[in-house]
Amino acid sequence: METAVLDNLYRWFSAYVKTFYCDDPEIQPKVLQKEEHSFLVAGLSRNLAGSLGLDAAETRLAEAVGLCHDVGRFRQVTVYRTFRDADSVDHGLLGVEEMTAAGIPDRLSPRDWEALAFAVRWHNAAALPDNPDPRLTLHGKMIRDTDKLDICRVLPPAPPATGCSPKLEEDFLAGKLLYYEDIRTADDRKLVMLSWLFDINFAWTGREIAARGYIDRLLASLPPSAAMPAIREKIDVFLARLDTREGRR
Repeated sequence: METAVLDNLYRWFSAYVKTFYCDDPEIQPKVLQKEEHSFLVAGLSRNLAGSLGLDAAETRLAEAVGLCHDVGRFRQVTVYRTFRDADSVDHGLLGVEEMTAAGIPDRLSPRDWEALAFAVRWHNAAALPDNPDPRLTLHGKMIRDTDKLDICRVLPPAPPATGCSPKLEEDFLAGKLLYYEDIRTADDRKLVMLSWLFDINFAWTGREIAARGYIDRLLASLPPSAAMPAIREKIDVFLARLDTREGRR
């Protein structure tokens, strides 16, 4: 992706988001929150691409994916008044539809549009679909990492409550990715967020999550239980293994 194309995308994105500014005290803060999140994820994606040694054009594409990954959120929250896809629409798919309607495919090379659309479409899915093009898979994995990294900032944990469900603790220790649908107690949400680590693809992301204190903060917000030492060890072992896994990507 050329610099001028990325600059044009930034101008389009800023103008697009402003069309959703409103006086509704419930909606406007959510629009601003997602706008800030999008800019931050764009920067994180640029940094991740740099850590992977991608060239300038691919780094700009990664930044563009970070910027546009949540484009569907703005119409979603305005129309449905929620960010819950299960109660409204798939915001990844909606994002691709919104960009297509705005003529974004015509502003990019076909190859760059294919990668941007793939990454936006599947960034929020339970898993990336199989794809024979390693470039698409790479950008899909990158946005899934940087999106999670900033969501850890956006969703600070509440104080300890009633503890985690034993079944979720068991699944976590088995290395399973947990989902919001699994939540049964007030503390289960924190364990779900910690399980996102098992879906991290790059060592850089794991190091950033740890360095920013998100893991320690989440663990400290959970009440003591017999499973906590094993959960801490599971996390440490997984993060250590990311370094060796990355060399095989």
